[in-house]
Amino acid sequence: MINQSLGFLIDQRVHGGVVNHITEPTMNTKPTALDAYLARTATIHAKLERLQQLADDHFGHDPDAIHWGHVGDLGRVEAGLDELLAIFGDGE
Repeated sequence: MINQSLGFLIDQRVHGGVVNHITEPTMNTKPTALDAYLARTATIHAKLERLQQLADDHFGHDPDAIHWGHVGDLGRVEAGLDELLAIFGDGE
């Protein structure tokens, strides 16, 4: 029954002059540099928000149990952030 109904609808569209336009991406459709830039910018903003949440929560550490290993971890984070800022000419 379903196949017959589907066949009828296809036949009706082909022979009845009904055209179903469905736009699909073609092989020639490529994202632009701006599309990729905006997508990556959104991803970076989401990661920065997550980093801010972690920082607000002491990076998941109990403030009363901080040890030198935690300090070293934050030193690596700080160095990484400095490197990132330097990419954009904002190294302080």
